[in-house]
Amino acid sequence: MNQISEYKYKSASGLFFAGLGLACLAAPARSQENTSEAFFELEAFSITANRIEIPVQQVGSTVDVLDAYELQNGQEIFLVDALREIPGLVMRNNGGPGGTFGITTRGLSSNRPTVLLNGIEVSNPSNGQILNLGNVFTGAASRVEVLRGPQSSLYGADALAGVIAVDTLGPDSAAGGRALLGYGSFDTLNYGLGHTGSQGGLSWSVDGFVQESEGFSAQTPAYGEAWADDDAYDNTTLSGTLKYALSEELSLHASAVYLDTYSEFDPGDPAWVWGEPASDQYATTEQLFARIGSDFRIRNNWNSSVNISYSDVDTLSYANASPYYASGKRYKYDWINSLDAAEGWQLVAGLEYESEENLSDVGNRNDASVFVENVFSFGDGLDLTLGARYDDNSAYGDETTYRATFSYRIEGLDARVRGSVGSSFQAPSFYQLFNEWYGNRSLKPETGKGWDLGVEKTLLDGKLQLSSTAFGNKVNDKIDWDGIYRNVSEFKSVGIENAARLYVNDSLRLKAAYTYSDAEEATDLEALRVPRSVGSIGANWTGVGGKLGLNIDALFVSSQYGDSGSRSSGTKLEGYEVVNFAATFQVTETSTLWIRVGNVLDTEYEEIAGYQTPGANVHAGVRMNF
Repeated sequence: MNQISEYKYKSASGLFFAGLGLACLAAPARSQENTSEAFFELEAFSITANRIEIPVQQVGSTVDVLDAYELQNGQEIFLVDALREIPGLVMRNNGGPGGTFGITTRGLSSNRPTVLLNGIEVSNPSNGQILNLGNVFTGAASRVEVLRGPQSSLYGADALAGVIAVDTLGPDSAAGGRALLGYGSFDTLNYGLGHTGSQGGLSWSVDGFVQESEGFSAQTPAYGEAWADDDAYDNTTLSGTLKYALSEELSLHASAVYLDTYSEFDPGDPAWVWGEPASDQYATTEQLFARIGSDFRIRNNWNSSVNISYSDVDTLSYANASPYYASGKRYKYDWINSLDAAEGWQLVAGLEYESEENLSDVGNRNDASVFVENVFSFGDGLDLTLGARYDDNSAYGDETTYRATFSYRIEGLDARVRGSVGSSFQAPSFYQLFNEWYGNRSLKPETGKGWDLGVEKTLLDGKLQLSSTAFGNKVNDKIDWDGIYRNVSEFKSVGIENAARLYVNDSLRLKAAYTYSDAEEATDLEALRVPRSVGSIGANWTGVGGKLGLNIDALFVSSQYGDSGSRSSGTKLEGYEVVNFAATFQVTETSTLWIRVGNVLDTEYEEIAGYQTPGANVHAGVRMNF
């Protein structure tokens, strides 16, 4: 079977053109003070797509950029909920905040994207689990980029399903102090305090956020009364960023994020099978992510940066009187360069060295890598990139990856065509490699190839923005467990992302999105945790002189297989629809009231088989600036 048929190009092409009319570019967010004209200019920029700042309209890969204003429209407390409407993403949680987190990206249900926090890779070095976005406060984020498609040529292992880059509030945030106080369902208390300022060449931003909640029962009471208790959740997050400009050519920077969480959970074993739980079931995490570095100019056409990053993740899960530890450390050193090599040609190149330590099991490993990204910009609206990377890892050998993209702006039609193709890999975790009973030191990384092709179009003088993107992925040497971990199967997905955004006037904005994914594993089995259809609609309105803001959104997710047992029996998790409402009112120049009503229709549904989700819930509070 040739590559074209394997990727189902014919099916994808049909979906692509059929869905073009439904599509959308997730338009860049703007501050509330901007007029409607500013919305239509599409001046957002991406840093993640090429590791340098580039206007989104010149990026060939699919990227969504959200600033703090757009992130907070829905008044979601945690990022896991704020990102649910991004095309191509499906979030899932087994219970409330702090529960086990999963994400499906373009049909890839077990291949996680790389998550960056202030440029730091924030997966657990021990088990490879990405940072739980259900633990990251939306109010702590100033900006999020979601880059889809294979990105290992820029970011190495674990970027097979893309990159989610989160920046916390930094020195560029509004100067002054800020405070948050909120209360809501499940006896949930939220509060936070922060400050941004500068003096001379020194600028800073510091924040602290806390949530304390009694929670709700993650598992259905049908499993037994012992599983019907509320599952409490506590989170303390501290973040800070410093920047010191020594001159126009030289600056120093430092950032750190500390998370301390406690979450109770239900183990998934019904009492009538295993008896009553022997003790409380809970998980604790203590995580520190820090980075220091310097940005400097070597020559007029040559900018450079050096950075040292540190990750320290300590987790404990305590179930049925048995503790499970997954703790590790990561040290990363990088030197990144951007060179204006010639007119219309920008060269980005870097060296990286990473050392990982597994503190809860045997095994350490190091990785040395070099990457090059060529960015070409032509005067006729055509932009191209071509990049490659080489990784040499002490545990699983060497890998070479590549990526090529194009973007072509058709000015006379107010349209753009873009696309990308690339290779990537996902490294086996320490547990999969070195565990005494289940590990396999002969495991190879999972390797993947992916492509996408998109069309964007604006109408009504820029007020209506449409986009449609077809995509395909294939993963070889998929790691499965059959007593021990082995490379045994392959995984394929194909689909289309569509959405639309309409700026009716200065006060009213409408949006819609729809993603179709068809994924198979082991040649012909429908993939687990991949809903075929995911859609969303939303509206945002401001009035009363800009003081009142109303936001409503609805998410639609089709049925899916939740686990291998349900696939064997042919029983799928039912699809669901969830509607959320939020409102803000600016009382004074320095204080704003907010309220969020989640799951307005009190829909009963499951994102993971056997685990409940919150019914109708209300949270409200006040934000203050001083």
